[in-house]
Amino acid sequence: MPQKPVFIKTPKELAELNENKCRPVFIDAFSRQIKELFLIENPKFSVIDKKEVFEGREFHDFLEKRGKDFTHVYFPWNNNLVKCVKEADYFKLKTNRNKDIITEKEQEKLADFTVGIVGLSVGANIATALIHSGFSKNIKISDFDELDTTNLNRVRAKLSEIGDPKIDIVQRQILEINPYVKISLFAEGLNTKNIKDFVTGNPKPKLIFEIIDDFKMKILIRKEAKKEKISVVMLTSLGDSVLVDIERYDTEPKTELFNGKVSEKILEKILNNKISEKEKHGYAMDIVGIENIPAKVKNSIEKIGDTFVGRPQLMSTVTVASGLAILIARKIALGEKIPSGRKLVELGEFFD
Repeated sequence: MPQKPVFIKTPKELAELNENKCRPVFIDAFSRQIKELFLIENPKFSVIDKKEVFEGREFHDFLEKRGKDFTHVYFPWNNNLVKCVKEADYFKLKTNRNKDIITEKEQEKLADFTVGIVGLSVGANIATALIHSGFSKNIKISDFDELDTTNLNRVRAKLSEIGDPKIDIVQRQILEINPYVKISLFAEGLNTKNIKDFVTGNPKPKLIFEIIDDFKMKILIRKEAKKEKISVVMLTSLGDSVLVDIERYDTEPKTELFNGKVSEKILEKILNNKISEKEKHGYAMDIVGIENIPAKVKNSIEKIGDTFVGRPQLMSTVTVASGLAILIARKIALGEKIPSGRKLVELGEFFD
């Protein structure tokens, strides 16, 4: 089934859709949106009784002028047909409540700031949070995996989507938030053949969130990003803590891979496929730092392949991680000071 919305531009196309498809479910978002637009452009009316405002002459004149500025968007995966404002007005509506925490000029910068996300478990929440926040009218996402029920402890998805590619689920979610976003998909995940295209291909990302388990690809992503002077951010969920690693290859090009936490000797060993599965767990602990891993998490990791089948993560921590990701992305996009380095955000300490 197609994963892209269809913009219906003419009455003929609308008639053909009704004739050729299952009768779509019609949703009139426009009738509310036009009222929201009126209040945004005439804020003095926002403190007056709404019934009086929308029965008044000023709104009637606005409706006469702007009442035909709509489009119809058909979402084939759920058979919804939505009457909606056009792109510029949609952007105005969707970012209005960001003001003036984020100014209009800043919001335009964020919209033009292309982000790449590698790994769509934690990354799925980051991707949708970016779009909610008005980022990235162009976005790149990569994942090869399919949704399992065990993912539902931290991934916002539905029971009916079990078995669907994660990248399809996230694509649908993004487009249902903003159908005007352009998405570049890497549905096979990243590999040695397509990594250069992900990092350097059009649209070229200005920031990459790397949240995968593949050690070799972690290294190759950073090598390519460093060449291209693109920041890389990794957020690791550790029980009730989030470990944030920032590598500013854009403003600090001499930054070492993983901020120097892993030796060149080990990096070369990984790149040459000379590590065992047991060594991988050890290197994972080296990357995040054994001192940052809570005892319960460390104990769980050591049981993988024995009594556990995967690394433990909690939705509460993943949700905080996505919020931190948006804050970091915003600071980088707006040129605010945020250096390379590592921060451990311990949620539990707020209540000590």
